[in-house]
Amino acid sequence: MPKGWRHAADSLHGMLMGLVALTLLPMLALSLISHVRDRAQEREAALADAARAASLVARTLGQETTNARTFLELLAANPLVAGCEPAACQPVLADFARVAVHYKNLILVRPDGTVVASARPLSQDVNMAEDQAVAGALQGQSFAVGVSTADAGQGGAVVSYAAPVADKGGRIRMVLVAHLSVSEAAKIFEEAALPQGTTLVLASQGGRIIYRLPEAPRYTGAKLPEEQATMIRSGQEMSGWGIGLDGVERYYVMKRLDICRDEVCYVRVGIPREAVYAESAAKLTRHLIGLGCIVLLVLGLSRAWARRRILEPSARMMDTVRALHAGDYTARSGLGGQKGEFGELGRALDHMAEAVERHKTQQEEARRALFESEERLRAIFNASSDGVLLLVPDGQVLALNESAAMRRGKTPEELTGQNILDFIPGHVRNGRRARYEEVVQTGSPMRFEEEREGRTYAIRLHPVRSETGEIVQIASFSRDITERKLSERALLSAKEEAESASQAKSAFLANMSHELRTPLNGLLGMLQLLRENPAPQEQGEYLSWATQSAQHITRLVNDILDYAALGSGQTRIEMRPFRLGEVLMPLEVEYAPQAQMKGLSFTLAAGPELLDLSLQGDPVHLTQLLRHLLDNAIKFTLRGGVSLSAQATCQDEATCTLRISVADTGIGIAPEFAARVFEPFTQVEAPLTKSFAGTGLGLAIARELARRMGGSLEVQSAPGLGSTFSLCLSFQPAPEA
Repeated sequence: MPKGWRHAADSLHGMLMGLVALTLLPMLALSLISHVRDRAQEREAALADAARAASLVARTLGQETTNARTFLELLAANPLVAGCEPAACQPVLADFARVAVHYKNLILVRPDGTVVASARPLSQDVNMAEDQAVAGALQGQSFAVGVSTADAGQGGAVVSYAAPVADKGGRIRMVLVAHLSVSEAAKIFEEAALPQGTTLVLASQGGRIIYRLPEAPRYTGAKLPEEQATMIRSGQEMSGWGIGLDGVERYYVMKRLDICRDEVCYVRVGIPREAVYAESAAKLTRHLIGLGCIVLLVLGLSRAWARRRILEPSARMMDTVRALHAGDYTARSGLGGQKGEFGELGRALDHMAEAVERHKTQQEEARRALFESEERLRAIFNASSDGVLLLVPDGQVLALNESAAMRRGKTPEELTGQNILDFIPGHVRNGRRARYEEVVQTGSPMRFEEEREGRTYAIRLHPVRSETGEIVQIASFSRDITERKLSERALLSAKEEAESASQAKSAFLANMSHELRTPLNGLLGMLQLLRENPAPQEQGEYLSWATQSAQHITRLVNDILDYAALGSGQTRIEMRPFRLGEVLMPLEVEYAPQAQMKGLSFTLAAGPELLDLSLQGDPVHLTQLLRHLLDNAIKFTLRGGVSLSAQATCQDEATCTLRISVADTGIGIAPEFAARVFEPFTQVEAPLTKSFAGTGLGLAIARELARRMGGSLEVQSAPGLGSTFSLCLSFQPAPEA
């Protein structure tokens, strides 16, 4: 509905007009009900007229069929017809045709369908073997009927009647055929006084039009609409609305004609819709015109009366209300002196306008005071460096200061009305929502710390209650304590590092105290024995033990000095040519006897081509690294053996990558200590109760050397199953001399 019309319909004037129109609706409803009843009666009358016309045609064709049967059976038994020769048959048929003038033709047909003679001339080369009536007579029927659209070449729809003509022996000699024009039978239709435009159609079983009245040659032989043809094929009679081949909607009645043996025919009578409802449509038009005149008259009188008594006072009150709405609080209706309900409404409206004028004056004074108070509160609110928000319990922002908005890269106006949870990272959003709910449920303030976006905030939540004690808002105060937290963590880390260094120092001193005292005590003891016992055979043994103690002390001191040199950066990795055999073969010579002294086997697994491989690197530090691994393997292996293996995992013209492994069958390493064995001063055993000597620096030195040479050192081990240390290094091939 257009906006102007909708406004008019909602106005008082429109409602009054609508009320008047509504009172006239019963008259319109009665007219429509009468019209529907008249249409139903007209439809019933049309059905009766169409059925009557169809029945008249059907009865006429049925009576003609009965008369034709009697006539043809008598004629076929007449000796003049039964015994006539072909050349003499035509005059005989012509004589009988003058008696039965309503037949279009009388024809004698041979069994093969060729024409012997006819009462009236036929076209040449006519064969009637396909004629339904002829075919039925030849099959032994005493009387047969058929319908066709052509009268043996003479044109026009006809009903064919046929009777066999037998000789004395009872054999069918010829077939006597009589043609009755369908138009003769349909004359009764023209006398039925049906409305103009009514049609009569004679249709075959297949839905094909045999004859149509009014005659229209273009429809002869055409198909009925598919809906009607389907009902014909199903053998049903019907009545109802339908669209004809000429595009006109009609009310049709279809009757069945049993005038054929094998072909069922139908008569269809159709009366146009306009003709069926012509009288009721004219009556409805008269009623509507009369009702329209009454409506216009009543509306005019009602409008003239309502304008003075209702519309004008209503308009004055509406003008007053609009003026008040626009801010003119001095507007008055002026209806206080009028009698009746409108006078009471006018006085009430004027009193309300006076009250509104007073209220607006007071409201303006209160607004100015509130503005000044809000400005003071806003200044205090924004002066705080903490983020301050006033929230609805579900997180909607009611107010916030500039600090809270700047943290999120927004202005206070942009965040007001938004949900603060939408601006919080997802991993802390659910926790924040749960804390809001807890404050509402418990009614107690809450303090907590929250980390997000790399910052740490101390947050305080305070419930805000209504007059009834219900928690309706939450005040949130947040302070950025990232710097303080970083300072605390730095202090804690420094404290932990100091404690760790102190513990490492204490462990190292305890370890060194044990490691150095044992060989020193042995050395001093052997020297004392040498001084007190000059026997030559015992002096050699004492000197051997003293030498071992001195060597042990030397190794300890060397490990400490090597690790100190690595830590200070004084160790330099040199690059010079060498052969891998120059590193591995001396190690086999050195460590094979040590292993044999402990009852262990020692094997070197490296092919000749690998030992002859010329590389560019630091053989001295490579040898030092492997010594630490072999010392560690022999020390912690009590039975079994130690193996040193090398293989080239990748070799090309620019780089040669070697994998050197030291494997043992020793005590192994538990998984929880495997990650710590490369840390300095780290040993699985306690310093004062351990059964294997050492500083705990060997593996730390080995990994640091591997890292300095650009490689890696890894361990695979299990308690009781031994350990395998794998060194992976890349070298450049040595230039050819």
